[in-house]
Amino acid sequence: MQAVHVVRTVIQRRALTVELVWRELKLRYRGTWLGVLWTFLNPLVFTVVYTLVFSYFLRIGIPKFPAFLLTGLLPWRWFSESIMDGTSCLVNYATFLRNAVFPVQVLPVISVGTGMMNYIFSLPVLFILLAVYEVPLKWTVLALPLVMAVQFLLILGIVYFTATFDVFLRDLRYIIQHILMVAFYLTPIMYDLSIIPPQFHWLLKMNPMTVVIDGYRHVLFYGTWPHWRNLSLVFALALILLVVGTIVFERNRETFAEYL
Repeated sequence: MQAVHVVRTVIQRRALTVELVWRELKLRYRGTWLGVLWTFLNPLVFTVVYTLVFSYFLRIGIPKFPAFLLTGLLPWRWFSESIMDGTSCLVNYATFLRNAVFPVQVLPVISVGTGMMNYIFSLPVLFILLAVYEVPLKWTVLALPLVMAVQFLLILGIVYFTATFDVFLRDLRYIIQHILMVAFYLTPIMYDLSIIPPQFHWLLKMNPMTVVIDGYRHVLFYGTWPHWRNLSLVFALALILLVVGTIVFERNRETFAEYL
């Protein structure tokens, strides 16, 4: 089965995958003055801006809003950046595709893994902000790796699709960029689902990242366990996307070099 072949290849080449993830992280910040601190600065700037807009200008009224916002903003940043980087990963590494020995299947994993590491590097800033606003970390933080695993698989399943079709349709990355911009406002990052009129809840809940962000909020901000049923549904969706995505990827893999 093609999906099993992809998983086996990624597992067998896990050392190469880890090495290339670290390479990506080093290249991203090489030559900059602040280096990895840019990982912290970007979400902090957005947190300050959105706090001014929603807490003081629009007065949305969410207690401890900066901590609330950053809890959702960081995983969204992982999601959006990994989707964008993963979509163009085959085009960006076209030289690797011309090497018959290189395991092309690991490239989407590298994009998602790099985004995950940036998220992990940002967690200390989030923990400090939670402490500043007196939001205690409870035993529920133990569920954080589970929520991260669901998000990782969800992104990876999407990226195997988008990376494949980006080879044949170069406009795809720009289409996805606009879709992500719309999805950002349809995901409860800057607001809580409770302030949305009930008749629109179905629209937001169709977005799997709504469930994922809600999981992070419960684990880190509210100190409660996530809604396991909802998270399980997203996990099942992620597995379906991953299986179908890897099949599509494998069926087109031999033709990638021709278009690049």
